[in-house]
Amino acid sequence: MVDRAEQRDREVARTGHLPMVSPFATKVVGVSFVPAFPENLHALDRSALEAERQGEPLVVILVRNPANAYDANAIEVHVPALGEEWAMIGHLTRPIAARMAPEIDAGTIWRAQVESVLIHPEHLDNPGISIRCARQEKTDGV
Repeated sequence: MVDRAEQRDREVARTGHLPMVSPFATKVVGVSFVPAFPENLHALDRSALEAERQGEPLVVILVRNPANAYDANAIEVHVPALGEEWAMIGHLTRPIAARMAPEIDAGTIWRAQVESVLIHPEHLDNPGISIRCARQEKTDGV
């Protein structure tokens, strides 16, 4: 079964010439390559549960990294609630990053929050982490 985030990635890859839709959900990739892995995943899982209990979103910061050796459009996914050492949890997928990077580089601000965290204890290297992203709408005087 293909989840909503995977469906969205496929749609973005197929419609790359169109403006990015907002809001949307996407998966976080490269999680097992982050230096704080797997401790950051356990902290993320705990933080997501606590945020859900409190009825608050778990805020995500999207950080452009054009110096990334593997993808000049790279966008890192950071969760500030995890603390500086464990904040980075992965990257946006290549199709999503390819569409969002030019917007971010042009000054568009994207807000994001953790949508779901699915971690199987026997498969830490393949977690299901998805986030919800929304373009910040411009307001008068800003």
